Amino acid sequence: MSGVPEQGEALAGRGAALGPAAGAARASACAAEERRVQRRELLVAFGGSVGLFVIVAAIALGYAALGGSQENTAIVLLMNMVLVIGLQIFSGNSGVLSLAHVSFAGIAAYISAILSAPTLVKGTTIPDAPFGLAGVELPAPLAMIVAVVVTTLIAAVIGLAIARLSGISATIVTLALMLVVFAVLTNWKSLTGGAEAFYGIPVTTNVWWGLGAVFVALVVARLFKASRLGLRVQSTREDEVAASSSGVQVVRSRFWSWVLSSAVCAMAGVLIAHFLGAISPSGFYFTLLFLTLAMLVLGGEYGVTGAVVGTVLMTIVSEATRYLGDGPVIFGVDIPPLAGLSQLVQGAIIIVVMIWRPFGLLGDRELDGLLSRRLLRGARSAGGRVATASMETAAAGATATAEPAPETPAGATATGEAVPEAPAGPGTAAAAPAADAAPAAAALTVRGASMHFAGLAALNDASLEVHSGQVVGLIGPNGAGKTTLLNVISGLYAPTAGEMTLNGVSLNGLRPYQIARLGIARTFQTTRLFRELTVRQNLEVAASVARGHRPQAARSAAEILSQFGFEEIADTKAGVLPYGVQREVEVARAVALGPGILLLDEPAAGLNDAESMELVSAVRGIRDREGCGILLIDHDLHFVMALCEYIYVLDAGRIICRGAPEEVQRDPLVVAAYLGTRGGEAPATAPTMPALGEA
Repeated sequence: MSGVPEQGEALAGRGAALGPAAGAARASACAAEERRVQRRELLVAFGGSVGLFVIVAAIALGYAALGGSQENTAIVLLMNMVLVIGLQIFSGNSGVLSLAHVSFAGIAAYISAILSAPTLVKGTTIPDAPFGLAGVELPAPLAMIVAVVVTTLIAAVIGLAIARLSGISATIVTLALMLVVFAVLTNWKSLTGGAEAFYGIPVTTNVWWGLGAVFVALVVARLFKASRLGLRVQSTREDEVAASSSGVQVVRSRFWSWVLSSAVCAMAGVLIAHFLGAISPSGFYFTLLFLTLAMLVLGGEYGVTGAVVGTVLMTIVSEATRYLGDGPVIFGVDIPPLAGLSQLVQGAIIIVVMIWRPFGLLGDRELDGLLSRRLLRGARSAGGRVATASMETAAAGATATAEPAPETPAGATATGEAVPEAPAGPGTAAAAPAADAAPAAAALTVRGASMHFAGLAALNDASLEVHSGQVVGLIGPNGAGKTTLLNVISGLYAPTAGEMTLNGVSLNGLRPYQIARLGIARTFQTTRLFRELTVRQNLEVAASVARGHRPQAARSAAEILSQFGFEEIADTKAGVLPYGVQREVEVARAVALGPGILLLDEPAAGLNDAESMELVSAVRGIRDREGCGILLIDHDLHFVMALCEYIYVLDAGRIICRGAPEEVQRDPLVVAAYLGTRGGEAPATAPTMPALGEA
């Protein structure tokens, strides 16, 4: 593991030497450094959004200066851009395709229209409007503000349900929501006027209003994407399970992106209403939906810049196809009218782009990307060194005021307490603890855990303990239930029976993000990285959770990058890294959570013998640096025996043996489980498993 053994040796025992005051000083220094980095990131993002706005303004004003229909086209471009950016805030960051955001634009448009239309007009079109709305006439700007606020509140209520859904189920629900809104707008005739156009709306939208809305949308979308909340939403897009296991509350993160995006789409809706002067339900239905999706998909839904570029390109295409569809005369040739040409071209663009470039023309790249890479790389690398130095200085200053820490005796944990031997299991002899060793409370305790799947017992009364500063192995044949046990501990599965505690706090009934925030981090049997995020962003997801919920254990992402030797690949997307490096990044992300217990699921999978031995030193370095307890699963028995101080053996969901490595190797039940016996019974004199060092 790059850089871990050396760092682990250099920093071994530092956690033992630092007292509570030093830990608080380090936490304060870490928080201050991360606030500085975040401010710089937001400043760069703001600069990028301003630069993007200047380009858009130049295009819009230049085209509007031509006058006539060109000015109207420029305004339509700006309104569509606000709508597309609003959709990008949710769908681009969360990965959930929403088909309902055009409906929020429609709701806002109708609310603003009803509130601002002259009472004389409403006395003719909707004389029986409920709530006395036929007699209400607000100034257009006030009506627009009220419409955006009310629509955002409606979206927030709906979002409480939508945010709990994922994938195709969420998309289908948003489609159903669009159909419901269309039906309500069409059939609530006393309020909306029905399918006919609602007219008499004050026309106030011009190119300047459009530019103002675009500026707000760009700044909001870009700052959201660069924020820690935006980063957490993006992590849920990449892998919900990994995000939740890193402490991210998936539902809450998505909810706020839903609400924010709905507000921006509502702003687009009121602009449309006060530009057209007359609206109908069909104007916020499938035609607008397809146009919005085509714009977002063409440019790239993961980036705000992509949303802008896609809008500009699709506006050009739409204008061209509209011109051709009307049957013009070109170079003396009469072109026959082609009805529906715009929709045909939009659909073709979606198909071609999804096949050719699934992430759009720009993907997640932003205009400020080059500036961000140049400035932030220098700031972060310097910041990492400054942060580490300032944290060490703060810790040293706090430690200097305390009594010198005694030397940590051999066999003690990073906290200076002797590690007690866990109780012996069947077929093993308990090692006698030192006479002066005071028994320490287990950091993680599992008692009688059972997990049944439709009657199949994947776990059956399994129990284990992991102490702080201890590396514990969990081995067993394929299908023994090892990963299932880790999933139960981390909250991915709710156990059928049993009790789990962390430092005396019950874990039963807690969700994965709650367990992670208590201090249990994990890796997975198959790597689950946030593939479209950089290595730095992968670490920052966990580090930001640690700062919010485990400040005493939190460290900056820059410090973790330095610890693992990842500075050169910090801005590389995790999904393009070699497999072995991906596993290292996954371990580093778990460490960034500042765990009290670290669960490693087959970390040596795919490694050769030399790499496995390097991993032994790396894991010990993590244990020494973090002072955490480690529960390790792996099929490489030499790796497990060389690394672990205590081992549990799981077979058919039951713990059949536990003890020191040399005891486990000689246990007849373990040998039978791995090598098998005739008739399924343990032999009278069982052969021993291969000793360490044997080929």
